[in-house]
Amino acid sequence: MFDALRKHPGGKVAAKTIDGCPAGLARFGGRVAILLVALFAGQAFAQPQQKIQISFVKVADTTQGLTGFSQFPAINNHDAVAFTAVQPGTAQEVLRWDRSGLSSIALADGNTLTFFSDDVAINDSGVVAFRAGLSGIGRPTAIFTSDGTSTRTIVDSTKQGLPGFGIGAPSINSSGTVAFEAARSGFRSSAVFTGDGGALTTMVDTLASDFEAFGGVAINASGEIVFEAVQKDRSTGIFLAIPNHGKEQNSATAATGAVTIVDVIDSNNPDFFDFGDPVISRGGTVADSAGVAQGVEVFSGDGRGIKPRTDPAANFFAEFEHPSINKHSAVAFSAIEANGAQAIFVEISGGSSPVPVLQTGHPLFGSTVTSVSVGRFAFNDHFHLVFGYGLEDGRTGIAIALLKPDEEQEDE
Repeated sequence: MFDALRKHPGGKVAAKTIDGCPAGLARFGGRVAILLVALFAGQAFAQPQQKIQISFVKVADTTQGLTGFSQFPAINNHDAVAFTAVQPGTAQEVLRWDRSGLSSIALADGNTLTFFSDDVAINDSGVVAFRAGLSGIGRPTAIFTSDGTSTRTIVDSTKQGLPGFGIGAPSINSSGTVAFEAARSGFRSSAVFTGDGGALTTMVDTLASDFEAFGGVAINASGEIVFEAVQKDRSTGIFLAIPNHGKEQNSATAATGAVTIVDVIDSNNPDFFDFGDPVISRGGTVADSAGVAQGVEVFSGDGRGIKPRTDPAANFFAEFEHPSINKHSAVAFSAIEANGAQAIFVEISGGSSPVPVLQTGHPLFGSTVTSVSVGRFAFNDHFHLVFGYGLEDGRTGIAIALLKPDEEQEDE
């Protein structure tokens, strides 16, 4: 799909590393391994610094024999985590971790399923959506959902006349509806589809709209869909498809069948270009990254305007990975800093002062971080952030950062 650029900031964090379990969250069980204080100094911001307590919880790593971990694991509001990895003595698997431990969701045995892409999603019921390669000629691809017991086929390129490599990454909402974009046979057109195991529903179609192509797609509990698109005037942007439900239109919207299209931001605004894969919160707020006149920026918005969530003028970030957003409109993202370091940040104030969570060179689980990454569905409503990591001693794995903002501490 269409990839993007991005940008950056800093702050103070008290970090507690927990081997297998967070302190204060008894449902995980486990023990405290070490206490550390990570000071991210030398990063000045116009807005007041936010202080956040952070506990790190180990989900899975290579000491369990697992290899080939996802860069972009996903988490739901019950702290269940979905990711891909290779089990010892088997092939690649989609795995789910929760308070009961690890369970297998799907196995790429090479007969029916040949591989899984690194873009899993999980809803609050623990149902995992994943994209898989199928055996056969022409690179067939499918999207499935599974709770580990029963599996539904959302789309199968061999049965629905779609080119397999034209099927985009899945997003799943609380009711189990999956949204994705796909090209049609011959790439004569493309559409944003939804499905739950029955017939697909076309939400937006290049044959009946001002769009020419679609990029990343995400859906929320209300069925609102955010998507990246190229318009017929060759501008690119981030748009919402909102189920009509009798809503009145205004000058910023246009009706297309069963949905109303809202232009959140597009490159007809000369300050924005090169958008990433967007996400949408339960309340309908969108988050994404883009190139801007001063560099790169993470932003949020809802069609009535956008808010910068990083400060391009600070020249701190060189590149962003697509952000995540929770119901509080807090955003989390991974970034490459101007000095080459990889880091994870959160912006919880609604402004443009992100706070660092973890970066290369910092201690984690008894070693030193060499790589970190978060995906689009990595930040839940409890400020728990799942991420992939690599360590200096060779271990790789998946972990959760449990964030406790100052305001939350004061409420208790």
